[in-house]
Amino acid sequence: MTEATPAPQIDLVALYPDCFDPSNPRPLKIGIYKDLLAAGHDPKAVRCVMTAYCHRPRYLKALQTGVMRIDLQGQPAGEVTAFHAADAQDKLAQRHSIKSSKPKPPSEPKLPSEPTPVLPLDAPLNPENIVSGHLELTVKLTELPTPVVVKAGMKIGVQTETALVVTTLKPKAWKKLEKAQAEWPQWVASMTGKLGAQVNSNDGTIVMLEDAAVQVFEKKAKVTAVDNS
Repeated sequence: MTEATPAPQIDLVALYPDCFDPSNPRPLKIGIYKDLLAAGHDPKAVRCVMTAYCHRPRYLKALQTGVMRIDLQGQPAGEVTAFHAADAQDKLAQRHSIKSSKPKPPSEPKLPSEPTPVLPLDAPLNPENIVSGHLELTVKLTELPTPVVVKAGMKIGVQTETALVVTTLKPKAWKKLEKAQAEWPQWVASMTGKLGAQVNSNDGTIVMLEDAAVQVFEKKAKVTAVDNS
């Protein structure tokens, strides 16, 4: 028994780019099949490619009444009639009906989820749970304290909710506070540095703030809306 000879391949998109565009197809001229045969293309190959191209949903949707048809060079070659537009809509409806009627594959059964482990309320840290880091302390103040002049600069204290923070500011940092006090009605300063020694005294905990850097910001007064009614 002799096997059928496969039809030669033909790339109409590459040969006629002004006519064939799979991503944005336009209605083709009636009888364009004969034009392709006249151009010397194999009939079986042309029939195979044209059938696949013209039965794609995008092409069928492009067949709207009054839309221009094109030839192999992309030139106007008639219009889509109401009959052909209706026929294209019927084919689309049939394809949708066939697709909808296909039974859906059974859903895969859900695997039982793994039980959530019960975690302890607390647990000790082991050496492998610990990495090196750097601890900094930030203290905010809104008024200028009276300093104690020492060799390293200006020693001041800031009483917080939990401890008295003591630090010695260098002259440049102290001048920032003095300038804010002199120029702004309201201001806030942020002192950030290394957490130093902590001492418990009769008056509470004393914390040393080392190498403090100072940033000062003006506090703008909130503008109250005036009711003119």
